[in-house]
Amino acid sequence: MPSPTLTDSAVPAAEISRPRRSAAPLLAAITGAAIVAVAIGAAVGPHHQTLGSAQTGDQAFAESIRSLPGSFDGFRSLSVAEIGPDGTTFAGLGDADPARPGAPGPDTVFELGSITKTFTGALFADAIDRGEVAADDHLSQHLPALEGTPAGEVTLASLSQHSSGLPGLGATAAESAATALLLNDNAYASTTTEQLIADAADAPVDPEQGTVYSNFAVSLLGTALVEAAGADDFATLLEDRLTGPLGMDHTVVAATAEEVPEDAVPGFLLNGTRAPRWTGEGYLPSGSSTFTTASDLAIWAQANLDGTAPGAAALEPTAPMGPGTEIGWGWMTSPSFDGDGTQTWHNGGTGGFRTFLTLDLDAGTAFLALSNTVATVDDVAVAYGTGTPIPGPPEAYVATGWIVAALALLFGVIALVRALRARSWLPSISDLVWATFGLLLLWNSGPWSSVGGWVWGLALAPSLAAVAVLARRGAKGQRMPFLPARRAWLWWPVLVIGIAAAVGVTFLW
Repeated sequence: MPSPTLTDSAVPAAEISRPRRSAAPLLAAITGAAIVAVAIGAAVGPHHQTLGSAQTGDQAFAESIRSLPGSFDGFRSLSVAEIGPDGTTFAGLGDADPARPGAPGPDTVFELGSITKTFTGALFADAIDRGEVAADDHLSQHLPALEGTPAGEVTLASLSQHSSGLPGLGATAAESAATALLLNDNAYASTTTEQLIADAADAPVDPEQGTVYSNFAVSLLGTALVEAAGADDFATLLEDRLTGPLGMDHTVVAATAEEVPEDAVPGFLLNGTRAPRWTGEGYLPSGSSTFTTASDLAIWAQANLDGTAPGAAALEPTAPMGPGTEIGWGWMTSPSFDGDGTQTWHNGGTGGFRTFLTLDLDAGTAFLALSNTVATVDDVAVAYGTGTPIPGPPEAYVATGWIVAALALLFGVIALVRALRARSWLPSISDLVWATFGLLLLWNSGPWSSVGGWVWGLALAPSLAAVAVLARRGAKGQRMPFLPARRAWLWWPVLVIGIAAAVGVTFLW
């Protein structure tokens, strides 16, 4: 039996003679896409924020802050001051403003947040001294529009003590707050003074709810003080009776965006995204939009320590605030960090800032810290006072970030694998949409308190490689049908749901 020739074997001659396609160009495209993706993530992705090396002010003080045990992850800059009998010592650490590199100085402008409530409390005590109001006055005595309403019956003292029974926010701000946090927006812009009073007229009052921290209540107190003084607005009252006499020339409240100081540093979320400015007239007395500096806040601290501040009686506790804590007119008093005495204090926070001020009235000392991220600056004060480590972001937050990173990477890998095997366009398009959703979710909820944007780039790499593979196939003229041969009905809802998820994440942040 003759030996078979190549032509009559089981392998067709045409297939034998056809050269195998090299995988090298495909591997090169995938590798190039991965390198580009990581570079993009490192260059423009979310930031791992921590204190930079820049310092200003007293170098020994700055080093004592920098050398505190624990983690400065999540912080970008700090402006700190220590006030004592011998004067005030300032220090700035890190880079507060990417547009103006360098550490903050004592006159660098930060958002103050709820420490403003100590201003409003002092104005309350001062108004009592002037005979304009009494602590037991009903709110309606100074805001007649509230006559006959439950809110009109609460006392001014209860507003300052957060025990009025009013909710934490009025209806307008509460409705805005439900979306503002998700949209990275300002919840207070829509509440004018008139709207604040209108919200109060409709607000429920629950005398049994106990102490509930209320921006709504303190804002109504400040509004009543403006009316009692016959002032034009809260900004005028604050300047005339407190910041002006004390020489706090850098401290202002901004009812509108146009009133925000031009040199105020920006605030940042934990992923390095810029936070929105909070402005709005109605909630100015509670700290929705106060701008100040370490030097001005040190003046305020010193005036309260030596009793020269207008309304210094606000420091005296008048009611319980919670376990181990009492409250005066705005100021809170609780055991000192080391347990050897008491501290009178308040903290603050806005969209992208955290602040802290504590006074030791017996020792005549104070400490303040201003920060332009949402990392908790109270922990820095505790560490400075006790030597305990700064804890850094909660483990649950970090773990969630890594889970989101793994999910985004998984979506990208699925998109790449299907692109390599693709026989139709719709499944690959759906996969890329879901990969986009994962990347958007990672951008806003990743482990950015401990790593930088290169992790986002790693998650982007398989998605970008999938795009490169599909583009290469299209460029080589490899025709594919748009719809798959089987289960085409399944991929339409997958695509639509993916688009909705991606768009939703985009609008949420």
